[in-house]
Amino acid sequence: MGAMGEATTPGVGGSPWTVVLRRLRRNQLAVVGAIIVVALVLTAVFAPWIAPYDPAEQNFDALLEPPSRDHWFGTDDLGRDVFSRVIYGTRYALLIGVAVVAIESILGALLGFASGYFGGKVDAYISRLIDIMLAIPTLVLALAIAGALGGGISNMILAIGVSGWTEFARLVRGEVLAIRNSTYIEAAKAVGLSDWRIILRHVAPNTVAPFIVYTTLYIPTAILWAASLSFLGLGAQPPTPEWGALIADGRGYLSFAWWIAVMPGVAIMVTVMGFNFLGDGFRDALDPKMARQT
Repeated sequence: MGAMGEATTPGVGGSPWTVVLRRLRRNQLAVVGAIIVVALVLTAVFAPWIAPYDPAEQNFDALLEPPSRDHWFGTDDLGRDVFSRVIYGTRYALLIGVAVVAIESILGALLGFASGYFGGKVDAYISRLIDIMLAIPTLVLALAIAGALGGGISNMILAIGVSGWTEFARLVRGEVLAIRNSTYIEAAKAVGLSDWRIILRHVAPNTVAPFIVYTTLYIPTAILWAASLSFLGLGAQPPTPEWGALIADGRGYLSFAWWIAVMPGVAIMVTVMGFNFLGDGFRDALDPKMARQT
């Protein structure tokens, strides 16, 4: 009864997810985004074999060297290889992005399902909480929480995670409100299924498509926010090779050692583009209106 099932005629074009993957392959930008994301994951996994140097290794005989055959992205003010630090930074970027979105999506989904399905006072209280959270800019709230908790990656993840769940809650609440009075939901209630069983078996599957799209699009936002907090000194602490921290380290050398800040900045840009391309591709592929064109 889910939205994906309604978008596909049985026996025509294969299973719903086969159709989605076929549409995704036809979207050139989505393919580019998928290649970038896969490359990032592989880079994070195999960082010790890809990076030519230890990211924390200092070489005072090679201070502020420009990009060369020995150091592809040059070296920083302590002689550390910038390429190796950017490569290891991929691990932190993906870890932070996935962890933050996991916290936000779990909080948002639980509150969104409760608000949309039960309605009444539950909906009123959760909606007011969402309104209060939305009245405060997410990054400002994350800065305040991170400042109170202190620096460090774990505190930064927690700060961003508890600050940005509102969009997930609004998304899930809207989807649940659209289907909670459907005939099959009423039938499930009539046969005596519990509320949470109805949510898990009949309501939740209908929110999968928009949830996947929003999750994919939100990971780069989390990475950008994390880089911002690290740049301000409220995230990753030295000598952790996190991209925002690397940019902060290099901002004082832009006039004569631009590579220290520019290279991790390019890594952030490519990562954000990759996830955005892939997310846009999922959005188009999961759109039921596209079924008529397949």
